[in-house]
Amino acid sequence: MTPLRFARWRAAGAALLALAAAACHHFNAREFPAPQDLYQAALRQFRAGNYEASQTGFQALTFNVSASDTLYPLARFYLGESYFGEEDYVTAARELRRVADESPTSAIAPDALLRAADAEAAQWTKPPLDPTNGQTALATYQELQGRFPESRAARIASVRIRALNERFATKELETALFYFQRGAFDSAILYFKDLIASYNASPLVPDAYVYLVRSYQAIGWKDEQATFCEQLRLYYAPFYRRRPDVQVLCGDRTARR
Repeated sequence: MTPLRFARWRAAGAALLALAAAACHHFNAREFPAPQDLYQAALRQFRAGNYEASQTGFQALTFNVSASDTLYPLARFYLGESYFGEEDYVTAARELRRVADESPTSAIAPDALLRAADAEAAQWTKPPLDPTNGQTALATYQELQGRFPESRAARIASVRIRALNERFATKELETALFYFQRGAFDSAILYFKDLIASYNASPLVPDAYVYLVRSYQAIGWKDEQATFCEQLRLYYAPFYRRRPDVQVLCGDRTARR
């Protein structure tokens, strides 16, 4: 490419970017006096990824129509989704929840509550440090299942809950291992037991049992060691059969041959 052609190509690209920026930053809701037209215009901006412009349009629409208007929950839903698109998850969660709380009979209310929970979950970036956002998201998913049990969103929430619980289980195991590796077996035992009791469907549970047995072995509590070995044999037989080291730990003579 010659220097002249490159310069023209760059100038054309800059012009396109300028037009895109202008479309985003100079969206004028007043150009669409009819609510349906404003909704469609804001929706086009949203689908184009121009979230600032779509926020302007949907926010104006929430002021221009009554809460009983069918466009109101739609406008607030996409307002929340616009904030979600900008990764402003705090504002997104607030706006999306408003849809479910202010327009609970709207067809979009279950989806709004689902996305509010998604926004809360997106804020849980450091599970080992602070579980608050994860707990809030879990509570909102469960609320969705309680309020809209027959909805498609509630079925999706079930999948999200399983994923969140797995993150909680992982956090619990990491905390337990922190104490285990430092010889603080009493504290480790508490966390291993909590993982087993609270997240019994997690694939991490058999490993928690193994560490629990090792913890009791380390402090010389033979009765408890035998009890949890028996539970491993009974409830996690395939895992137990695949692990000769665990069989040895539990005093299975056939594993020592």
